[in-house]
Amino acid sequence: MADRVARALGHGGTVRALAAVTTDLVEEARRRHDTAPTATAALGRALTGALLLASTIKRDERLSLEFSGDGPLRGVLVDATPDGDARGYVLRPATHLPPRAGKLDVGGALGRGVLCVMRVPIAAGTLYRSVVPLESGEIGADLAGYLLKSEQAPAAVGVGVFVGVDGQVVAAGGHLVQALPGASERALDTIAGRVEHLASPSELVREGLSASDILRRIVGEDLALLEEHDARFRCRCSRERVAIAILAMGRREIESVLADDRRAEVTCEFCTQRYVLEEDELRGLLEGEQRV
Repeated sequence: MADRVARALGHGGTVRALAAVTTDLVEEARRRHDTAPTATAALGRALTGALLLASTIKRDERLSLEFSGDGPLRGVLVDATPDGDARGYVLRPATHLPPRAGKLDVGGALGRGVLCVMRVPIAAGTLYRSVVPLESGEIGADLAGYLLKSEQAPAAVGVGVFVGVDGQVVAAGGHLVQALPGASERALDTIAGRVEHLASPSELVREGLSASDILRRIVGEDLALLEEHDARFRCRCSRERVAIAILAMGRREIESVLADDRRAEVTCEFCTQRYVLEEDELRGLLEGEQRV
């Protein structure tokens, strides 16, 4: 099943519903960061959750989620755009704990801590930042807690990753259902009942359901599909961005790198892409700075 994000309204436009299939995206993140199973589940849930929330913001913004905890994983940082691009990493990719209640123990790996949510304007605009305590460290409940505390919007959020015995991602996905003004108690009770008896998102994906199929399972036939788009692991890093970052280090630091190593090596934390700037490129940066 292709990685997709679907967005819809239900019950006469009073319920917002989103769903995502993210198997290939999460597997690419696992491969890039060489994560152990519990770390893979944490990273995949966070990436999926970021894509769901990013589908609710403006097109000229991107969404960043930072989960920080006192558990062995320490933290997860991901970001996503409304167009379906997502990237991220965990602080300790080798983290793996024994299963809890038959599932990978993401909550135990992350521990107690906080979730920082940022909406970052791509061009001009105001940065939005909110920090809330982690509800459980299981990612989905933490995102639902953020929506309730910071946006006063009750929501049900489910995110899941199924990791095979070989460590590879077999299925990943998620859903978000949110009450909008005018939602009736009957509609909310109906959806709450469906969500309660719904299989986990990763199980739904393993069944072969698409993102829009998952929405129909949750909302029913009273569904108005607004949009569906591809999702992918995509990083914004580039050689040009690396050069700008090195230039920001200052002339003295660059001259020290030239004296000691004669080149600079930079690895992107989000995607592990490695960049090497040789001596002539570094000297070119210094000459350009001098001309300015």
